[in-house]
Amino acid sequence: MGANNVQIRLKKQAQKYLDSVDDNTRQKLYKALEQLSRWEGDIVRLAGTTNRYRYKIAHYRILFTWEKGDIVITVIEINTRTNIKY
Repeated sequence: MGANNVQIRLKKQAQKYLDSVDDNTRQKLYKALEQLSRWEGDIVRLAGTTNRYRYKIAHYRILFTWEKGDIVITVIEINTRTNIKY
């Protein structure tokens, strides 16, 4: 499903979250976004949606949409397991 020229766009909340965490966590999450661009890892489509997905990495969750035509992943939200709602 993944492709080499995938674009990852961060919505405002996702960028703010990345800016708010410590360097180690930020690096871990950027690495996770890299894996996500290759469609690797624990990715599940959310029930009742057509293109909204959840990516699980440790105790973090990344909510995103994936547009096949443009090969664009839009990260909607990044947060810890206990603080995210989907």
